[in-house]
Amino acid sequence: MKVDETDKLILFELVQDSRKPVSHIAKTVDLPQQTTSRRIANMEKAGIIKKYTIDVDYHKLGFDKHSLYLDLQGINKKDMDGYLDRMKNIEEVSCRYTLHPVSKWTFYVSIWTSDIKRYNEVQSEIIDIFGDHVRDYLSFQSVKSHIYFAKILNPKGKAKVDIKEGLGDIRLDKTDWKIIRSLKKNSKITALDLGLKLGLNASSISKRINSLKKEGIIQRFYPLLDIKKLGYSEYGFIIRANPLQKEKIEKLVAFAEKDPRSVILTKSAGHFNLHYDFLVEDDNSLSDMLHKVDEILGNGILEGHKIKVDSMIS
Repeated sequence: MKVDETDKLILFELVQDSRKPVSHIAKTVDLPQQTTSRRIANMEKAGIIKKYTIDVDYHKLGFDKHSLYLDLQGINKKDMDGYLDRMKNIEEVSCRYTLHPVSKWTFYVSIWTSDIKRYNEVQSEIIDIFGDHVRDYLSFQSVKSHIYFAKILNPKGKAKVDIKEGLGDIRLDKTDWKIIRSLKKNSKITALDLGLKLGLNASSISKRINSLKKEGIIQRFYPLLDIKKLGYSEYGFIIRANPLQKEKIEKLVAFAEKDPRSVILTKSAGHFNLHYDFLVEDDNSLSDMLHKVDEILGNGILEGHKIKVDSMIS
């Protein structure tokens, strides 16, 4: 399926809030509602929209985010599928990416834990799953993240930014956790269907979801997109920047906020203290981004790795 600019505008609106009525999206993109619905259905069928999910701020629940990168060797697709299946049972794993070997790191895992002891246990469990295939690994803990998602779909539009920082102490009951897990799998599920699944009425489900949104725990309802099918490639930098070069670091933050190609910028604690992902359409755009980041940070970069995302697993 060939995606046109109107499709991208529709996707942009869905990324801001996928629970927004189609009638609102149709009005924004200046199309009939039926045409808008058909375009969305076509993109779902083509796998451009992979699923609908939610962005959760686990920081507010007292969890820290850890990034784990692995340098893997000698794994075929069948074995990898088996390893990924085993990883599904680790509750703290948020998402996983396979990475193109433009650098040594070929696999990424996002992990949320309430303390460092549990993180070490999860890290060891993941490394143990891959066994002798692991040549090296690195990890760092997020301090503050700015998540822009795919604002490149509409550079002139007003894109929502999800910011995650600090630790909260909000405690959820078992039902709220079940709602979050269900919405992570399918955020388009109706309150009625979710209520039937959990043994609650639709009104109670809606009230709980609204409360989770009001508390900022659910930051966004959005579609998970196949970026490659939209004609983009996702690249990133893992950077150890000189902490004394605060002005340069803040310039990169300001640049990421303005540039529509930005996906996420994270300040971290550990050996690496910056992580910046972005989307490009071609080699010229990639060269431009490489030049701009180098121009901003310059000799503030003590060590860096360029990564390229192959696919998002979950």
